Amino acid sequence: MPKLKKVRDLVYGFVVLDEQECAVVDHPVFQRLRRIKQLSLTDMVYPGANHTRFEHSIGVMQMATDMFDSIVAKKKQFLEDELSLVDSGIQIYRKIVRLAALLHDVGHTPFSHSGEDLMPLLPATHVKYVEGQQKRYEHEEYSIEIIKNVFKDIIENHPVNDNYRIRVEDVTALLGDTTVRLKAKSLLWKELISGQLDADRADYLLRDSLHLGVSYGIYDKNRLVSCMTIGKTETEAPVLAIEEGGWHIAESLVIARYQMFAQVYFHKVRRIYDYHIYCATKEVLKYLKTDGACYPLPTDIKGYLDFDDWTIYSALKKGLGGKHGEIVLNRNHYKCIAKTQLIPTQDEEIEMQELKQKHVGKNHYLDDKASTSWYKLDKDILICGDSKIQPLSEKSNIVKAMIEKPRQQRFYIEHD
Repeated sequence: MPKLKKVRDLVYGFVVLDEQECAVVDHPVFQRLRRIKQLSLTDMVYPGANHTRFEHSIGVMQMATDMFDSIVAKKKQFLEDELSLVDSGIQIYRKIVRLAALLHDVGHTPFSHSGEDLMPLLPATHVKYVEGQQKRYEHEEYSIEIIKNVFKDIIENHPVNDNYRIRVEDVTALLGDTTVRLKAKSLLWKELISGQLDADRADYLLRDSLHLGVSYGIYDKNRLVSCMTIGKTETEAPVLAIEEGGWHIAESLVIARYQMFAQVYFHKVRRIYDYHIYCATKEVLKYLKTDGACYPLPTDIKGYLDFDDWTIYSALKKGLGGKHGEIVLNRNHYKCIAKTQLIPTQDEEIEMQELKQKHVGKNHYLDDKASTSWYKLDKDILICGDSKIQPLSEKSNIVKAMIEKPRQQRFYIEHD
């Protein structure tokens, strides 16, 4: 009988891990995630925002498992008839989903997303390279390389894997590994890890809200999980979907994401600290003489893994972060003197441009543009009725009105 370990979690109560998953969690490279804050320097605004990628990763594994189990419970016959997945195959994919979810963020930079602009530029030979664009590596590519180079032995050779015979590529395929040909069965479960309705998003909205002490990202988790199902597209391809009777929970998740971005992630102080820590970290990387003041390439995983929040904080304490490092240490950030609405009017955009021209050459400033997609039509959440599948963007007037991307602008200047 395999030994199981329970971890108490803020969102799920208890998360149960088997011996192999414990070996992953106990590995120094996974423990590094304890030293990377989930929301960078958001604690400069919300003091409780000190949770880490470590607990989030364990939470995503639990959320993905709950979603998987709910789908299997109601669509087991479908999985057997349409995908030839019997009990043993279902258990194998359940394990693959758990490992992919657990390891999905293992390649994050220090200070999470605020460090991604310090990733190296893509070479012309990279599959995602676009001529004329300053495209950079993403943390997912580092995660894939780390899983292949650091966790391969635990995934393939741990005694627990005798029950599954999983290969490391089975796990990285769910994270977008372009070197692996994705099986049709894997494509279905990939949506649990990376999609509009994935476990990552479902976890961070709840977890961030609870740690920050806000209610913007709260939604009915149990209802969401219970409404997960499998439908078929017009081409008969199986896809993850939400049951017709529960489509409002999908809508509420989109609204929760909108509110968290509008009220928290786009907060004016939170945004300026992304800039300050980016500039300070760039100075640290210059001092360390890393190539182009960027983090090491994915081919230098050992060098890359030497960096975490603590590494950068230590360098800032030594004065290596320059002016912006001092700003971070002393919380003396640039001041926002003007802003637009989330969707700026033409007059607002003109005013911001005039303000920028007025300050050119005078002092340090930042013309910040905050933008994301509330809802991506290419990853539309599908609602599964008795006779057809309908995109949420067609069913919900609220979601339909949220398709336009925000492009809020703010203008900051240095304190006198």
